[in-house]
Amino acid sequence: MPYNKNSHSSILFTPKLTSLSQKSSSIIAPRQSSPIDTSILITTIILTMIGLVMVYSVTINSGFVFLKGQIIRICIGLCALTIASMIPYKWYQGRVKDILLIGTIILLILTLTIGRKVAFARRWALFFQTAEIAKYSLIIWLSGYYANIREKQNTGEINQIKLKKFPYIPLIIVGLIIMLLLFQPAVGTSAILALSALFVFYVSGVKLKNILLIGIISIAVFSLSIITIPHAKMRYDDFRKGMTYQQWQSRIAIGSGGVKGVGLGEGKQKLHFLPEVHTDFIYSAIGEEFGLIGSFVILSLFFILFGRGFKIGIEVNDIFGQYLVIGICVIIFQYVLVHLGVALALIPTTGQPLPFVSYGGTALVTNLYAVGIILNVSKFRRKKLENNSYSNRWNRRAYLSRTRGR
Repeated sequence: MPYNKNSHSSILFTPKLTSLSQKSSSIIAPRQSSPIDTSILITTIILTMIGLVMVYSVTINSGFVFLKGQIIRICIGLCALTIASMIPYKWYQGRVKDILLIGTIILLILTLTIGRKVAFARRWALFFQTAEIAKYSLIIWLSGYYANIREKQNTGEINQIKLKKFPYIPLIIVGLIIMLLLFQPAVGTSAILALSALFVFYVSGVKLKNILLIGIISIAVFSLSIITIPHAKMRYDDFRKGMTYQQWQSRIAIGSGGVKGVGLGEGKQKLHFLPEVHTDFIYSAIGEEFGLIGSFVILSLFFILFGRGFKIGIEVNDIFGQYLVIGICVIIFQYVLVHLGVALALIPTTGQPLPFVSYGGTALVTNLYAVGIILNVSKFRRKKLENNSYSNRWNRRAYLSRTRGR
């Protein structure tokens, strides 16, 4: 096949397919070839334990209510992580991805109809904050959708033109999810999800001009949302006029921490000066009590998590695993950036937690479940020698991943 100069897929780094039968093309998982990635597991547990300590530190004046709640949520989340790490990730590529998507849409509709309203938004259905579920179910569906196309192209079931067309079906699905989230409203989560979807479009081989067009449409939609949604407009106007009260107190907390911090439990901003310090501004509390050193440690742990995650995405045996791991990493990375941006008064307040660290229920459990998926994928990485033999393909045309025999 001639070189395609328009190809820009992230699977430039994947090896050329040597043999793949139609019978094993989509759902059958490759043979396990590597141990579980302990670096990701240990890093995640450390971040979660730091979060538990910080939640107790900033809510100590309220007794043990928040501490007990966080312990229960961590136990549920770790159980979810364990279960996800044992489920073969290829299981999500078949009908499961469609069931997850349909279930998510139903939950989002229930949220808008009978969901519990808190402050300005209606984001809860049953016991779940549905936006947190939607972010991963959508990435799973998109990853499976494009992985199936790639594998069918390889077996000759469809031609190579499919990916070059405008992604109408994925765009309709993404647009529906984002529209339901905007109605809650959850503008910040919607923006993160839109950027994550665009990234999956990019790595799966969608033409760059189509991605740019979708990006322009997305910017227009979110600009209109900020203007028309009263809560979002109020936050944007407050930020445009200068730092909000919360962000001003956040900057004070970080600044007063200095290099070494004031010490665990000695922070003053938690004493009714900084609202939602255990959720939306937990990083500010870390900066105050542990200073620049503690803040650097937190960021270093996240960079380890992202670095190992992307490495797994590069080394995994097949395309679905690549899309899935990289999509999950991009979502978590964006949440970290947004949380830091709010704490440092670089962007308007959005109410996004710091993954694994902030007090939370659905967000904590779903993030830990997502890490469990990454851990399962890490079992199916190519061996070091095999990686080295394909390391010179990073800047060439897209190749399909090798699927091992059973």
